[in-house]
Amino acid sequence: MNVIVIFWTCLALTLVLAVLTLVRHRARLRAGVERTDWTLDELKALFEPGIDEKALGYLLLFMLAWLVVQTILASFDFALVMAAACLATGLVWAADAFLLQPMRRQVLTNATTSIKGFDAKHPPINTEPGVIDNSRAFFPVLLIVFLLRSFMFEPFKIPSGSMKPTLEVGDFILVNRFTYGLRMPITNDVVIPINEPQRGDVIVFRPPHLPNTNYIKRVIGVPGDLIQYDYGRRILTLNGEPVELTFDRRVTDDEGRYIRYTEHLDGMDHSIYLNQAGPSRQPYEWLPSEGVVVPEGHYFVMGDNRDSSLDARYWEGLRRGMQGDFSNSGNNAWGFVDENEILGEAVAIWMHWRYLLDGPSFARFGGIYTKD
Repeated sequence: MNVIVIFWTCLALTLVLAVLTLVRHRARLRAGVERTDWTLDELKALFEPGIDEKALGYLLLFMLAWLVVQTILASFDFALVMAAACLATGLVWAADAFLLQPMRRQVLTNATTSIKGFDAKHPPINTEPGVIDNSRAFFPVLLIVFLLRSFMFEPFKIPSGSMKPTLEVGDFILVNRFTYGLRMPITNDVVIPINEPQRGDVIVFRPPHLPNTNYIKRVIGVPGDLIQYDYGRRILTLNGEPVELTFDRRVTDDEGRYIRYTEHLDGMDHSIYLNQAGPSRQPYEWLPSEGVVVPEGHYFVMGDNRDSSLDARYWEGLRRGMQGDFSNSGNNAWGFVDENEILGEAVAIWMHWRYLLDGPSFARFGGIYTKD
């Protein structure tokens, strides 16, 4: 089933369960708030959830677990899950605090006068329905995590090898959300601008052809730069000057055979891979031999695994093919990353976990710019 469908179904179930529980719980408390002749069994029955409430609760837990797994696998935007979870738990907690909690306290106060030894028997009684108890417990935690992820550091998982050797499949990285400015959660609108991306920065962003998906690439060109790329010789030229490469060594792994170079880009050295077998032609190449100038408010990005990266070299060609716009009336609309779609700067690897049975590893822990 589609992840988005699961998400909205999960949110709807949460609201249905919360409303059902709150309404029933309030009706029971209103009927018993004036009562003073309680027995322990009657008090337990008052707070016992119905079968339908239990069933909805278990189904909701299963769907939430599945949704969390999907976010870990990087197939869904976790920020949206966090925002919805904060909203749902916050509303349930607030509704209970204002509508039910005073009545619940009154019922328990009355029970102390009619049940002998109530104080000793009270702890085993669950006086709050599960959805209310869990919402009250989780809301502050979810809110703190949501704020930290939205305004400070957000974790991401690397799903592909397009940034090898800098980042490997299965790396879990931290992205600095405020490097380029304070941004609003979900919408990503800049509230307070701070810095601008520089050549060589590794950024997480939403690409023009997949606006609901997070990509990670290296900034090659900033506004005003002239970008040229010779596909046959695999030479990157920036503002008329070829970017210098220094041979490092030949590398072989389970995905291919590469030549590793150190790329000297605007004073920042980093490693890249080129295929030993030579360049592989892509169907959507669009950069003309004379190059293109990066427009204001946009950036040109490439993956460090140069022959295996679907990046800015191909997106605009993809658009022209999809839309039949071979005369380029869209003015290179998909050729660059919009500054408003940048989520932050990737700064560190904190864990590596590619295969579930292998378990997590911290051997690659460290800053991205210093990794060997």
